[in-house]
Amino acid sequence: MALNRNSITLPTPPKEAVYVEQLGGEIIVRGLMLKDRLELFSDLRGAGKSYAHIGKLLAAAVVGEDGQPLLTVGEWETFGGQHLDKALEVFEIARRLAGLDTEVIEKN
Repeated sequence: MALNRNSITLPTPPKEAVYVEQLGGEIIVRGLMLKDRLELFSDLRGAGKSYAHIGKLLAAAVVGEDGQPLLTVGEWETFGGQHLDKALEVFEIARRLAGLDTEVIEKN
């Protein structure tokens, strides 16, 4: 029997709330949508410098209550320059939720 739209459960990206004192409160880190994931994965494979795309991943994965990006790539770069440890902590959460494994990316 074929499925119909009413009989399927659409997946939702995983998400995790993280308190970031340096930003003044809680942020939401979510898994990426297909377009964002493929774009980032492609960039990582081509560049060979996975660290260079931290701001891009954070800009795509960190959202506010309304689901809209909280900061731009440039703003994340500035934030990371001032709060490296916290930026890397949020990056690790975003990387995990996005299913991005840098060892797998580098091998492919």
